[in-house]
Amino acid sequence: MARRKLDTSKINTRRLELINKGHLNRTEIKEFVPCGKNKAGEIYKKIRQEVKAEGLENCCDVVLASRVLKYCGLTVEGVRAAAKLESRG
Repeated sequence: MARRKLDTSKINTRRLELINKGHLNRTEIKEFVPCGKNKAGEIYKKIRQEVKAEGLENCCDVVLASRVLKYCGLTVEGVRAAAKLESRG
């Protein structure tokens, strides 16, 4: 079975758009990381479990962009700087 090749040429620009939105669903997690739907589902479930363990609850079918950033080990400033570099080149 052929694998679909992921286009990551403008990934930081897209990440910045998603960060500005504030929350991500599973499809957007797939674009943010980039990964397949199964891995995006695992990330989503893990973040939701962390939220529930903290005694919080968020809207159904979304997670906060800040939590996805934390999961990936990224910062807003780093993504902004990388998106600025992408827009130049």
